[in-house]
Amino acid sequence: MKKFYLMMIFTFLCAGTYAQTNYDDFVGAWVYQKNDTVFKIKLQKGRSLSCYGDRDKLFGGYYLSVKGEVREDFIRPIPFEWEVGRSSAPSNNIYINALGTTPDWVGFTFYDQSKKHLDGKGITGGEMKLISPTRLHWTLDELSGLRWTLGYGLWIRDENMQAIRKETLRGFSVPVDVIMVKE
Repeated sequence: MKKFYLMMIFTFLCAGTYAQTNYDDFVGAWVYQKNDTVFKIKLQKGRSLSCYGDRDKLFGGYYLSVKGEVREDFIRPIPFEWEVGRSSAPSNNIYINALGTTPDWVGFTFYDQSKKHLDGKGITGGEMKLISPTRLHWTLDELSGLRWTLGYGLWIRDENMQAIRKETLRGFSVPVDVIMVKE
């Protein structure tokens, strides 16, 4: 009987480790404000459709104002479904494309409309972690995102894998490490 209880505890621990992200906890508007800077994101549940299979995801947009001047405003109506191979994420008003495998964390591709990383194809290296039901930690890591996509050489290559140019760090038009509050 003791072995049975130990096995049950082990099973629940393992199941918790591989739990799916609860996207409902991320859905909504989140804001970071410091002095004269306001950064907002809006997230909704969606589904990406591709030849590799359909996946539940989070799609979103972003907004940035500094000193009362709107610098970026990409919070727009987003479709529930996006056919990945047919059109780009930004052409579907998707500027944040997130996927998670744990209950309180998602990684995401960010489509910075000012910096246009990787010729506007977006850059991975973003993470959102729920700190509480009303607080979210937003981070962007450009070097990690470029390495994930291009490898350690950071070279853009053509279809024959010939190096065309080395990608340079551009930074982001939005904050890269902030705590956001749910509106």
